[in-house]
Amino acid sequence: MTSVRSVHHFAYSTSEAEREIRFHEDVLGLRCLSREPATLRGLSAERLVFGGSTDPGHGFLVAYCLGADGPTGRRGSNGPDSPNLSVPAGSLGHWQARLHDAHVEGQVEEVFGTKRLAFTAPSGIPYALVESDEPDSVPVSGSVAAALAVRGLHSVTVSLMDVRETHSFLLDLFGGEHTVQDLASGYYRFAEGAGIELLHQPYRAPGTWTYAVGTPHHIGLAVDDEASRERLCERLRDSGYHDVSSVVEGAGSSTVWVRAPGGALVALVCAGDTER
Repeated sequence: MTSVRSVHHFAYSTSEAEREIRFHEDVLGLRCLSREPATLRGLSAERLVFGGSTDPGHGFLVAYCLGADGPTGRRGSNGPDSPNLSVPAGSLGHWQARLHDAHVEGQVEEVFGTKRLAFTAPSGIPYALVESDEPDSVPVSGSVAAALAVRGLHSVTVSLMDVRETHSFLLDLFGGEHTVQDLASGYYRFAEGAGIELLHQPYRAPGTWTYAVGTPHHIGLAVDDEASRERLCERLRDSGYHDVSSVVEGAGSSTVWVRAPGGALVALVCAGDTER
């Protein structure tokens, strides 16, 4: 059975591109790997891709910048909620001080028995830095020493009013494994790399789906190649998910989209693809 390899990226909508670049490069120590013009909701916009190496294929955060006057939205359930970034074990003290110096306050929490530093980025999107003993998966070349640097995505949190159908969706169709449950949060692992955290929030109203400042937009999941993706799409359609679509984003490149149960928008991309 063709399965998802890992979570590929987290995408969100925000306002000004320069602010996003300053925060991600100067504070988080990442690199802006791509900056391209875009037209979103009929407005001139920009798309940024951030990562920890110089390879655009290793970008894991995508920002759709709608400008200072861009339409605003509402964060809520039934969609992506936050990117959780992997950092070396024992580095949270450094990161809490670094964020404080940038006037961003973080709170240390424990989820699944692992410490993490939760904070809200200038975009209004919640982030978490998660301690991990995993070895570096990609070369780190940002402004933070490698012994402390963000390594990539640890996971993406998806907020849901009801997790039952999404649980089956991840296991039966995407080949995920439900490895741990911590009260309202469940972790789903794929073949390698980043996973998905399902957060059960039954009383939280759904959030905005469209491009809107201050809101998550979609998550990207990686498959091996186009043939594997097509087999996965056939399985989705056979299971009743007929709204699978393909949108061409560049010469010779495309992203396949599907709405997961509850409403989270998922982009199926080929591993190493720079399109989002």
